[in-house]
Amino acid sequence: MIRIGIYGLGKISRRVIQGVLSSNNACLYAVCSSSIEKANIFKKEYQAEKVYDNYERMLEDRNLDLVYICTPNYLHTKHIQIALSYRKHVVCEKPMCVSTKELNDCFDYAKRQNCFLMEAHKTVFTPLNQKLFEMISNEELGEIKSIDAQYATRLTEQISDWHFNQAGAGCMFDIGVYPICYANRMANSSIFRVSRFQDEALIEYENGCVAHIATSWNVDMENTAHIYGTKGSISCKNFWKNTEAAVNGSKITVVQESDFTGEIEHACTCIENGMIESPAMSRKASLEILKVIGV
Repeated sequence: MIRIGIYGLGKISRRVIQGVLSSNNACLYAVCSSSIEKANIFKKEYQAEKVYDNYERMLEDRNLDLVYICTPNYLHTKHIQIALSYRKHVVCEKPMCVSTKELNDCFDYAKRQNCFLMEAHKTVFTPLNQKLFEMISNEELGEIKSIDAQYATRLTEQISDWHFNQAGAGCMFDIGVYPICYANRMANSSIFRVSRFQDEALIEYENGCVAHIATSWNVDMENTAHIYGTKGSISCKNFWKNTEAAVNGSKITVVQESDFTGEIEHACTCIENGMIESPAMSRKASLEILKVIGV
């Protein structure tokens, strides 16, 4: 069992914890927040073994194996490097870093410390998307020629400096990473060229596949992904967390305890096998996402 500590107890942390609790090779060991009151509430609610109100004090705990970072985006690089300095494995919420330099610095440091590091992109690890990726890899849809994926939510009246500063590069860095990550994974190829148009992008891959991704805080969209191959197609609404999709017009369904379970189990399996990078969500995969965003 990999003993996990959660740092940053905001809204997303509850869903991460559900993923930990439903994983077969992880346990919730510690929770940490600058507010000891909040940390104690989480400890009681989720039966964490330890509670901390100081990050470095948690990292000093020799029983802690991995820290899952859920702090604001602009603090990610700092918190990753502190964790690595204590030789703790790290999974960090997206966006893990807001520049290619920061990302490479973090992965270089993780390598020197012989620690596992992964950017958290549940999109890659949900049971449905793993099944779809397997079908694509087995060429059940033939050669993938086109992908269209979108994710938008209307925040016009709520947009603030937080969204632009803490989300990194605004909407594309926030919810926009979902269609980017999905398209990159399903295309299963390195990026050849990217054309950006505000909150949309056209991605051309080396294998000839072309993806159109769109995101927005200002309008509503269908939030659906379509994949077109020479032998068939896939359509899936809310593709980053769904449990069903239409493949060649027929519905397929999978079981999913939490949309974070697959991500947590994968990271823990990598650590158990002595790996310092995920083969599915590697440094290169994170760099390819930044390539689309343009930072």
